[in-house]
Amino acid sequence: MTRSALRPYVLALAVATVASTACSSSDDTGSSSGGTPATSACARDTRKDIYTAGLAKQTSGALSVKLMDATPAPPAKQSNALTFVVTDAAGKPVDGATLSVTPFMPDHGHGSSVKPTVTPMGGGTYDVANVYLPMPGLWRLTVTVQMPNVAAQDVAFSFCIEG
Repeated sequence: MTRSALRPYVLALAVATVASTACSSSDDTGSSSGGTPATSACARDTRKDIYTAGLAKQTSGALSVKLMDATPAPPAKQSNALTFVVTDAAGKPVDGATLSVTPFMPDHGHGSSVKPTVTPMGGGTYDVANVYLPMPGLWRLTVTVQMPNVAAQDVAFSFCIEG
């Protein structure tokens, strides 16, 4: 086969290779030309929240959702457990709400294949298990609080997961 006849096959192979690695688990931590590690994509990402116990977000309906604990801390690749505390505008614990957590990777346009499990603990505290983050990159964890006779309220915590 001539070189010009091979071009379509080479192009198809290159496209297939790029497509198959679009959601790969590698990150951006190569070396610079000086031989020192390059700054990771997570270190440069300005959209992320910096994890601290007690990190709080306000809903549009004046609820406060605090991320009190994460195991591991900060959240990392694979399975995570989180503890949230929900309080009303007066700072009183919100019990009896239905809480859901939805992991989503905005840069890749997909979520996680594992649905988190929420357990109400009382005193406005909700434990969330099985927060599965299968790959490195920016993950948005949307916490939805649904109370009887009130519209659902959302907040989002964004964490950049290293590889």
